[in-house]
Amino acid sequence: MRNNVIIKVTMGMLMFCLWTACGNKTKNNEVVVADSVATTGVDKHSESYIRQRIDTIYSHVDLRLGNLDSAFCTQRYCALQEKAMQLSEATGFIFLDYDHWIMGQDVSPEWTYDTEKIDNITDSTAVVEMDIRNFSKHNYVLLELKFERGDWYVDDFVSYGDDGQKQYSELKVMEDFIRENEEIHEKGMVFTGYWGWVYNDGPELLLRLVMTDKGLECTECTIYRLHGYDHVKVNSDGTELCLNGFTDVDDPSKGEIRLKLKLDDIGDLTGECYVDHRYLKEPYEGSITLRKDFFYYRDMPKR
Repeated sequence: MRNNVIIKVTMGMLMFCLWTACGNKTKNNEVVVADSVATTGVDKHSESYIRQRIDTIYSHVDLRLGNLDSAFCTQRYCALQEKAMQLSEATGFIFLDYDHWIMGQDVSPEWTYDTEKIDNITDSTAVVEMDIRNFSKHNYVLLELKFERGDWYVDDFVSYGDDGQKQYSELKVMEDFIRENEEIHEKGMVFTGYWGWVYNDGPELLLRLVMTDKGLECTECTIYRLHGYDHVKVNSDGTELCLNGFTDVDDPSKGEIRLKLKLDDIGDLTGECYVDHRYLKEPYEGSITLRKDFFYYRDMPKR
């Protein structure tokens, strides 16, 4: 297989993100692919071999097989991707929302690629200029290759605009995402613990937030410590806390809660609240203040 290879793929795929780990895998979660060419007597650092290696890689770009990063990306790239995926699950933020092999979210039946130039070949690195065409759009991508485990693997996908200006490096995107979201994850620790309703107005609400390997989670969300919300999702950027929950996820009319809160100068969580529950006389919509390790019963405050 040489340049200008055309691969037909199915259209029945919706958006799938770079962080989605899929592929044609064995029971050990590894993608199995054939070698580029017979390796006996082949100079793997020649331009012709690298070109054939690129053809081998892109011959497997079929959405029915999924993302082939584990088979064709470097160990460094895959390690960063795994860490970014874990943080993405913990914080709720997606770091890339397209597939770098097809350069898009969906794929055209006429999707093609062209290996335009192979340059800067050393013992351990090489650069490949690609033109990936999807839905008639030309996507100019630089593949930065590394030689490891006896072959060439993609270490970075560098995208260029139509004007030839560098737009981003995926390695840098992942490194920045990891750094920023580790900070968010660390800041999120301030929200852990019990938070209770403070003042007379509003619902008598109690929250318990814990930090897990999946991020901030709510393990208790109750009114009067009796009537709770069993389906609660929490999202935080480290400074703001958003919470959405239902007593019955299949029937929101039975009760819903929405909170959008920030820490104030004295450490209370303050903000806007919407609470509806079948045991409340009517829904409450307005401001609310929650204090850590504090809960205000109408008869008396209790810690």
